[in-house]
Amino acid sequence: MNIFTRKNNNVHELIMEQIKDVEECLINFEGFMRAATTPATVKETLRPLSVGVQKSEAVADLSLRRMIDSLSEGSYLPSTRQDLIAIATSCDSVANKCEHVAKTMVFQNFRFPEEFADDIMKVIAITREQFSVLEESISTLFSNFSAILKDHEILDRIRQLESQVDVIEANLYEKAFDLDLDFAHQMQLATFVELVCDPSDVIENIADKIQILLITRKA
Repeated sequence: MNIFTRKNNNVHELIMEQIKDVEECLINFEGFMRAATTPATVKETLRPLSVGVQKSEAVADLSLRRMIDSLSEGSYLPSTRQDLIAIATSCDSVANKCEHVAKTMVFQNFRFPEEFADDIMKVIAITREQFSVLEESISTLFSNFSAILKDHEILDRIRQLESQVDVIEANLYEKAFDLDLDFAHQMQLATFVELVCDPSDVIENIADKIQILLITRKA
């Protein structure tokens, strides 16, 4: 069974363009976070980096709209259109999460403590790896649907990476409340830890959506 035919190549190209744009947002976010985990970084340095994340998120939004518009031209069942829109909008949520973190950190003039830097950047690196695997899985949906229908291992890889982020997040969350800070600052730090880890959760949820798409179309 193959729900993705040559007639739908335009949709394939557009959704991959959207994913590339979201990936670019992640790359810009990584640069922003590298500066944001350096306590000496001043707000004037962070602001243009945040703007870069916001601009790349806006580009990803435009790609999403083009991809959704193209679905009206493809030979898809309504349920398949809905699934593809759900996957694409969830990918866009990854960029939205990055933008939210970058803007909020600048507004609050927040920096991570130096002892958090390595683990925070590790979370970003794992999240980028997750997204790379997600990109491969979505491309395979179109190029080799029968293969991913038979073997979901690529989706399990995404979940395994998210589990690594969960472990780091729990450790950082606990560390936040062990620091000699007042409770308000501990809560602020813990909240930003959660926000930085959110894109990883979203990517795992997209893997679940893909698996649901596969299961509901399995003969």
